[in-house]
Amino acid sequence: MTPLSLVKTLLLLALSLISITSQAELTLRILTWQGYTPTSMLEQFKAYIKKKHNEELVFDINYVSHADEFFEFIRSESVDIIAPSHNIIHDDRYQLISNKLLLPINLKNIPNYKDIIPSLQFAPYTTINNEIYSVPMLHGPYGLIYDAEAVSKAPSSWQVLWDAEYKNRYTISYDYFEANVYITALALGVPKDKLTDIITLQAYGVPSALIELVENSQNMWRGVDSPEDLKGNVIATSWGFSLPQLKAMKMKWKMADIAEGVTGWVDGYALTSSLKGQPKLKLIAEEWINFCISKEVQLEVVVKLLGSSPVNISIAEQLTAEQLEQSHFNDLNYFKEQRILWPLLTKRQRNYLKTIWDNALQFSGKVK
Repeated sequence: MTPLSLVKTLLLLALSLISITSQAELTLRILTWQGYTPTSMLEQFKAYIKKKHNEELVFDINYVSHADEFFEFIRSESVDIIAPSHNIIHDDRYQLISNKLLLPINLKNIPNYKDIIPSLQFAPYTTINNEIYSVPMLHGPYGLIYDAEAVSKAPSSWQVLWDAEYKNRYTISYDYFEANVYITALALGVPKDKLTDIITLQAYGVPSALIELVENSQNMWRGVDSPEDLKGNVIATSWGFSLPQLKAMKMKWKMADIAEGVTGWVDGYALTSSLKGQPKLKLIAEEWINFCISKEVQLEVVVKLLGSSPVNISIAEQLTAEQLEQSHFNDLNYFKEQRILWPLLTKRQRNYLKTIWDNALQFSGKVK
Protein backbone atom coordinates (compact mmCIF):
# COMPACT_ATOMS: atom_id res chain seq x y z
CA MET A 1 0.00 0.00 0.00
CA THR A 2 1.39 3.41 -0.96
CA PRO A 3 1.65 6.21 1.65
CA LEU A 4 -1.12 8.08 -0.19
CA SER A 5 -3.39 5.03 -0.13
CA LEU A 6 -2.71 4.56 3.59
CA VAL A 7 -3.64 8.18 4.30
CA LYS A 8 -6.90 7.79 2.35
CA THR A 9 -7.74 4.56 4.21
CA LEU A 10 -7.09 6.16 7.60
CA LEU A 11 -9.16 9.19 6.63
CA LEU A 12 -12.10 7.01 5.57
CA LEU A 13 -11.82 5.05 8.82
CA ALA A 14 -11.85 8.26 10.86
CA LEU A 15 -14.89 9.57 9.00
CA SER A 16 -16.64 6.24 9.59
CA LEU A 17 -15.95 6.44 13.32
CA ILE A 18 -17.23 10.01 13.45
CA SER A 19 -20.40 8.92 11.66
CA ILE A 20 -20.96 6.06 14.13
CA THR A 21 -20.39 8.38 17.09
CA SER A 22 -22.80 10.94 15.64
CA GLN A 23 -25.51 8.31 15.27
CA ALA A 24 -25.00 7.15 18.87
CA GLU A 25 -25.33 10.71 20.18
CA LEU A 26 -28.66 11.07 18.39
CA THR A 27 -30.30 8.15 20.12
CA LEU A 28 -32.79 9.72 22.51
CA ARG A 29 -33.59 7.46 25.46
CA ILE A 30 -36.91 8.12 27.18
CA LEU A 31 -38.47 6.50 30.25
CA THR A 32 -42.15 7.41 30.27
CA TRP A 33 -45.65 6.10 30.93
CA GLN A 34 -47.52 3.75 28.63
CA GLY A 35 -49.50 5.70 26.03
CA TYR A 36 -47.46 8.91 26.21
CA THR A 37 -45.40 8.17 23.07
CA PRO A 38 -47.60 6.73 20.30
CA THR A 39 -45.77 5.72 17.12
CA SER A 40 -47.31 8.49 15.02
CA MET A 41 -46.02 11.08 17.47
CA LEU A 42 -42.48 9.66 17.39
CA GLU A 43 -42.41 9.55 13.60
CA GLN A 44 -43.62 13.13 13.35
CA PHE A 45 -40.87 14.37 15.66
CA LYS A 46 -38.20 12.36 13.83
CA ALA A 47 -39.30 13.99 10.56
CA TYR A 48 -39.09 17.41 12.22
CA ILE A 49 -35.52 16.76 13.44
CA LYS A 50 -34.50 15.47 10.01
CA LYS A 51 -35.85 18.61 8.34
CA LYS A 52 -34.44 21.06 10.90
CA HIS A 53 -31.08 19.46 11.73
CA ASN A 54 -30.63 17.02 8.86
CA GLU A 55 -30.08 14.27 11.42
CA GLU A 56 -31.54 10.81 11.79
CA LEU A 57 -33.00 10.49 15.27
CA VAL A 58 -33.43 7.11 16.93
CA PHE A 59 -35.75 6.63 19.91
CA ASP A 60 -35.10 4.15 22.73
CA ILE A 61 -38.40 4.09 24.67
CA ASN A 62 -39.00 2.27 27.94
CA TYR A 63 -42.19 2.34 30.00
CA VAL A 64 -42.24 2.87 33.73
CA SER A 65 -44.50 1.06 36.19
CA HIS A 66 -43.21 2.57 39.44
CA ALA A 67 -41.50 5.83 40.37
CA ASP A 68 -38.46 3.97 41.73
CA GLU A 69 -37.57 3.04 38.15
CA PHE A 70 -36.78 6.66 37.28
CA PHE A 71 -34.04 6.69 39.90
CA GLU A 72 -32.75 3.27 38.88
CA PHE A 73 -32.50 4.20 35.18
CA ILE A 74 -30.73 7.48 35.98
CA ARG A 75 -28.25 5.79 38.31
CA SER A 76 -27.39 3.29 35.58
CA GLU A 77 -27.00 6.15 33.05
CA SER A 78 -29.45 4.47 30.69
CA VAL A 79 -31.94 7.30 30.13
CA ASP A 80 -31.90 10.89 28.85
CA ILE A 81 -35.50 12.00 29.55
CA ILE A 82 -37.83 10.88 32.32
CA ALA A 83 -41.52 11.60 32.89
CA PRO A 84 -41.98 11.84 36.66
CA SER A 85 -45.05 13.13 38.45
CA HIS A 86 -44.74 16.51 40.14
CA ASN A 87 -44.03 15.10 43.62
CA ILE A 88 -40.99 13.07 42.51
CA ILE A 89 -38.58 15.90 41.62
CA HIS A 90 -37.99 16.94 45.25
CA ASP A 91 -38.72 13.55 46.83
CA ASP A 92 -36.15 12.97 49.59
CA ARG A 93 -35.91 9.27 48.65
CA TYR A 94 -34.24 10.16 45.36
CA GLN A 95 -32.81 13.69 45.80
CA LEU A 96 -32.62 14.03 42.04
CA ILE A 97 -31.51 17.65 42.05
CA SER A 98 -29.16 17.71 45.05
CA ASN A 99 -27.44 14.59 43.71
CA LYS A 100 -27.12 16.35 40.32
CA LEU A 101 -29.04 13.61 38.55
CA LEU A 102 -31.15 16.14 36.61
CA LEU A 103 -30.15 19.09 34.44
CA PRO A 104 -31.80 22.52 34.35
CA ILE A 105 -34.03 23.05 31.31
CA ASN A 106 -33.35 25.96 28.96
CA LEU A 107 -36.76 27.56 28.40
CA LYS A 108 -35.41 29.45 25.40
CA ASN A 109 -35.74 26.14 23.58
CA ILE A 110 -39.31 25.66 24.81
CA PRO A 111 -41.36 28.58 23.42
CA ASN A 112 -44.64 26.73 24.07
CA TYR A 113 -44.01 27.03 27.81
CA LYS A 114 -45.72 30.43 27.82
CA ASP A 115 -49.01 28.74 26.86
CA ILE A 116 -49.07 26.41 29.87
CA ILE A 117 -51.73 26.86 32.57
CA PRO A 118 -50.39 29.79 34.65
CA SER A 119 -50.54 27.94 37.98
CA LEU A 120 -48.36 25.16 36.49
CA GLN A 121 -45.63 27.54 35.29
CA PHE A 122 -42.56 27.94 37.51
CA ALA A 123 -44.29 25.80 40.14
CA PRO A 124 -42.23 25.18 43.30
CA TYR A 125 -42.20 21.43 42.70
CA THR A 126 -40.36 21.94 39.39
CA THR A 127 -37.86 24.62 40.38
CA ILE A 128 -34.90 25.37 42.61
CA ASN A 129 -32.77 28.52 42.64
CA ASN A 130 -34.90 29.94 39.80
CA GLU A 131 -34.03 27.03 37.51
CA ILE A 132 -36.65 24.74 35.93
CA TYR A 133 -36.12 20.98 36.18
CA SER A 134 -39.42 19.70 34.78
CA VAL A 135 -41.97 20.89 32.21
CA PRO A 136 -45.56 19.61 32.59
CA MET A 137 -47.08 17.67 29.70
CA LEU A 138 -50.44 16.63 31.13
CA HIS A 139 -52.28 16.40 34.40
CA GLY A 140 -55.22 14.56 35.80
CA PRO A 141 -57.19 13.51 38.85
CA TYR A 142 -57.50 10.54 41.05
CA GLY A 143 -61.17 11.14 40.51
CA LEU A 144 -64.53 9.49 40.83
CA ILE A 145 -66.32 8.20 37.75
CA TYR A 146 -69.85 6.84 37.59
CA ASP A 147 -72.15 4.95 35.23
CA ALA A 148 -74.69 7.60 34.23
CA GLU A 149 -77.14 4.89 33.16
CA ALA A 150 -77.01 3.09 36.51
CA VAL A 151 -76.72 6.01 38.94
CA SER A 152 -79.80 8.19 39.21
CA LYS A 153 -77.96 11.25 40.52
CA ALA A 154 -74.36 12.17 39.80
CA PRO A 155 -72.19 11.79 42.93
CA SER A 156 -70.96 15.09 44.36
CA SER A 157 -69.01 13.92 47.41
CA TRP A 158 -66.41 11.29 48.27
CA GLN A 159 -68.83 10.18 50.98
CA VAL A 160 -70.73 8.20 48.34
CA LEU A 161 -68.08 5.47 48.68
CA TRP A 162 -69.30 4.85 52.24
CA ASP A 163 -72.99 4.89 51.25
CA ALA A 164 -74.65 1.51 51.94
CA GLU A 165 -76.32 1.74 48.51
CA TYR A 166 -72.96 1.28 46.80
CA LYS A 167 -71.51 -1.47 48.99
CA ASN A 168 -69.76 -4.00 46.72
CA ARG A 169 -70.60 -1.81 43.70
CA TYR A 170 -67.39 0.21 43.42
CA THR A 171 -63.71 -0.30 42.67
CA ILE A 172 -60.62 1.61 43.80
CA SER A 173 -56.88 1.52 43.13
CA TYR A 174 -54.84 -1.16 44.87
CA ASP A 175 -51.45 0.44 44.21
CA TYR A 176 -51.87 4.10 45.06
CA PHE A 177 -52.49 3.86 48.78
CA GLU A 178 -51.68 7.55 49.37
CA ALA A 179 -54.51 8.61 47.04
CA ASN A 180 -56.96 6.34 48.86
CA VAL A 181 -55.95 7.83 52.20
CA TYR A 182 -56.47 11.33 50.80
CA ILE A 183 -60.00 10.68 49.51
CA THR A 184 -60.90 9.03 52.83
CA ALA A 185 -59.62 12.07 54.68
CA LEU A 186 -61.52 14.46 52.39
CA ALA A 187 -64.73 12.46 52.88
CA LEU A 188 -64.33 12.84 56.65
CA GLY A 189 -63.80 16.59 56.41
CA VAL A 190 -60.04 16.75 56.93
CA PRO A 191 -58.80 20.18 55.72
CA LYS A 192 -56.96 20.09 52.39
CA ASP A 193 -53.72 21.26 53.99
CA LYS A 194 -53.82 18.51 56.63
CA LEU A 195 -54.07 15.44 54.41
CA THR A 196 -50.64 14.21 55.49
CA ASP A 197 -50.76 15.34 59.13
CA ILE A 198 -50.66 12.14 61.16
CA ILE A 199 -52.33 13.53 64.28
CA THR A 200 -55.17 15.03 62.23
CA LEU A 201 -55.73 11.81 60.27
CA GLN A 202 -55.97 9.88 63.51
CA ALA A 203 -58.29 12.43 65.13
CA TYR A 204 -60.75 12.26 62.20
CA GLY A 205 -60.81 8.46 62.23
CA VAL A 206 -59.17 7.93 58.85
CA PRO A 207 -57.64 4.49 59.66
CA SER A 208 -61.01 2.90 60.52
CA ALA A 209 -62.79 4.57 57.57
CA LEU A 210 -60.05 3.28 55.27
CA ILE A 211 -60.76 -0.27 56.43
CA GLU A 212 -64.42 0.20 55.53
CA LEU A 213 -63.49 1.63 52.12
CA VAL A 214 -61.39 -1.43 51.27
CA GLU A 215 -63.79 -3.95 52.81
CA ASN A 216 -66.85 -2.71 50.90
CA SER A 217 -65.16 -2.47 47.47
CA GLN A 218 -66.10 -5.15 44.96
CA ASN A 219 -62.56 -5.24 43.57
CA MET A 220 -59.41 -3.15 43.29
CA TRP A 221 -57.57 -2.34 40.09
CA ARG A 222 -53.82 -2.15 39.54
CA GLY A 223 -51.90 0.43 37.54
CA VAL A 224 -54.53 2.00 35.31
CA ASP A 225 -58.28 1.36 35.56
CA SER A 226 -59.80 -0.38 32.54
CA PRO A 227 -63.35 -1.21 31.39
CA GLU A 228 -62.71 -4.77 32.57
CA ASP A 229 -62.09 -3.49 36.11
CA LEU A 230 -65.43 -1.70 36.10
CA LYS A 231 -67.60 -4.73 35.42
CA GLY A 232 -70.24 -5.12 38.11
CA ASN A 233 -69.55 -1.64 39.45
CA VAL A 234 -71.43 1.63 39.09
CA ILE A 235 -68.85 4.00 40.59
CA ALA A 236 -65.05 3.88 40.68
CA THR A 237 -61.94 5.86 41.42
CA SER A 238 -60.13 6.56 38.16
CA TRP A 239 -57.33 8.43 36.42
CA GLY A 240 -59.84 9.11 33.65
CA PHE A 241 -57.86 7.09 31.08
CA SER A 242 -60.65 4.51 30.83
CA LEU A 243 -63.28 7.05 29.76
CA PRO A 244 -62.35 7.11 26.02
CA GLN A 245 -62.49 3.29 25.94
CA LEU A 246 -65.83 3.26 27.73
CA LYS A 247 -67.20 5.84 25.32
CA ALA A 248 -66.07 3.73 22.34
CA MET A 249 -67.99 0.84 23.90
CA LYS A 250 -71.14 3.01 24.01
CA MET A 251 -71.04 3.06 27.81
CA LYS A 252 -71.98 6.33 29.52
CA TRP A 253 -69.47 6.74 32.31
CA LYS A 254 -68.64 10.27 33.43
CA MET A 255 -66.23 12.04 35.78
CA ALA A 256 -68.01 13.44 38.84
CA ASP A 257 -67.50 16.94 40.24
CA ILE A 258 -66.59 16.43 43.89
CA ALA A 259 -67.35 19.17 46.41
CA GLU A 260 -64.46 18.38 48.75
CA GLY A 261 -61.98 18.63 45.90
CA VAL A 262 -60.00 16.04 43.96
CA THR A 263 -56.38 15.05 44.44
CA GLY A 264 -54.26 14.78 41.36
CA TRP A 265 -50.95 14.67 39.60
CA VAL A 266 -48.96 16.55 36.99
CA ASP A 267 -46.68 14.50 34.75
CA GLY A 268 -43.84 16.32 33.06
CA TYR A 269 -40.54 15.73 31.32
CA ALA A 270 -37.14 16.18 32.97
CA LEU A 271 -33.61 15.91 31.57
CA THR A 272 -31.10 13.57 33.18
CA SER A 273 -27.39 14.06 33.82
CA SER A 274 -26.63 11.68 30.92
CA LEU A 275 -27.09 14.67 28.62
CA LYS A 276 -24.29 16.63 30.29
CA GLY A 277 -21.59 17.38 27.73
CA GLN A 278 -23.92 16.55 24.82
CA PRO A 279 -25.22 19.97 23.72
CA LYS A 280 -26.80 18.76 20.47
CA LEU A 281 -28.70 15.92 22.09
CA LYS A 282 -29.76 18.15 25.00
CA LEU A 283 -31.12 20.67 22.49
CA ILE A 284 -33.08 17.91 20.72
CA ALA A 285 -34.36 16.68 24.11
CA GLU A 286 -35.64 20.18 24.87
CA GLU A 287 -37.22 20.36 21.42
CA TRP A 288 -38.98 17.08 22.26
CA ILE A 289 -40.40 18.65 25.40
CA ASN A 290 -41.56 21.67 23.40
CA PHE A 291 -43.15 19.32 20.87
CA CYS A 292 -45.01 17.47 23.64
CA ILE A 293 -46.70 20.66 24.82
CA SER A 294 -47.48 21.88 21.30
CA LYS A 295 -51.10 22.43 20.26
CA GLU A 296 -51.18 19.37 18.02
CA VAL A 297 -49.80 16.87 20.55
CA GLN A 298 -51.88 18.27 23.37
CA LEU A 299 -55.06 17.91 21.33
CA GLU A 300 -54.43 14.67 19.45
CA VAL A 301 -52.49 12.68 22.07
CA VAL A 302 -53.38 14.08 25.49
CA VAL A 303 -57.05 14.90 24.89
CA LYS A 304 -58.22 12.54 22.15
CA LEU A 305 -55.99 9.49 22.64
CA LEU A 306 -55.40 9.49 26.39
CA GLY A 307 -58.60 11.23 27.43
CA SER A 308 -56.53 13.21 29.92
CA SER A 309 -56.22 16.91 30.71
CA PRO A 310 -53.86 19.07 28.62
CA VAL A 311 -51.64 21.85 29.95
CA ASN A 312 -51.58 24.09 26.86
CA ILE A 313 -54.49 26.52 27.27
CA SER A 314 -54.16 27.82 23.70
CA ILE A 315 -56.07 24.74 22.46
CA ALA A 316 -59.21 25.76 24.37
CA GLU A 317 -60.98 27.00 21.23
CA GLN A 318 -60.42 23.63 19.54
CA LEU A 319 -62.07 21.60 22.31
CA THR A 320 -65.64 20.38 22.30
CA ALA A 321 -67.95 21.53 25.08
CA GLU A 322 -67.44 18.18 26.83
CA GLN A 323 -63.64 18.33 26.50
CA LEU A 324 -63.63 21.94 27.69
CA GLU A 325 -65.56 20.98 30.80
CA GLN A 326 -63.35 17.96 31.48
CA SER A 327 -60.14 19.99 31.11
CA HIS A 328 -61.57 22.85 33.21
CA PHE A 329 -60.17 25.35 30.71
CA ASN A 330 -63.48 27.19 31.09
CA ASP A 331 -62.56 27.88 34.74
CA LEU A 332 -58.83 28.19 35.35
CA ASN A 333 -59.49 28.95 39.03
CA TYR A 334 -60.35 25.25 39.36
CA PHE A 335 -56.66 24.36 39.54
CA LYS A 336 -56.17 26.56 42.60
CA GLU A 337 -59.48 25.89 44.33
CA GLN A 338 -60.46 22.27 43.58
CA ARG A 339 -57.43 20.32 42.32
CA ILE A 340 -55.28 19.19 45.25
CA LEU A 341 -51.87 18.14 43.99
CA TRP A 342 -50.36 15.18 45.80
CA PRO A 343 -48.12 16.61 48.53
CA LEU A 344 -44.46 15.85 49.08
CA LEU A 345 -44.21 13.28 51.87
CA THR A 346 -41.62 12.91 54.59
CA LYS A 347 -40.36 9.40 55.35
CA ARG A 348 -42.46 9.32 58.53
CA GLN A 349 -45.63 10.41 56.73
CA ARG A 350 -45.14 7.89 53.93
CA ASN A 351 -44.56 5.08 56.39
CA TYR A 352 -47.70 5.98 58.32
CA LEU A 353 -49.90 6.12 55.21
CA LYS A 354 -48.51 2.78 54.05
CA THR A 355 -49.08 1.24 57.48
CA ILE A 356 -52.75 2.19 57.75
CA TRP A 357 -53.29 1.02 54.14
CA ASP A 358 -51.64 -2.33 54.83
CA ASN A 359 -53.75 -2.67 57.98
CA ALA A 360 -56.91 -2.00 55.95
CA LEU A 361 -55.94 -4.69 53.43
CA GLN A 362 -55.10 -7.16 56.17
CA PHE A 363 -58.28 -6.53 58.16
CA SER A 364 -60.49 -6.83 55.07
CA GLY A 365 -58.73 -9.96 53.85
CA LYS A 366 -57.90 -8.35 50.49
CA VAL A 367 -54.12 -8.63 50.53
CA LYS A 368 -52.92 -9.65 47.07
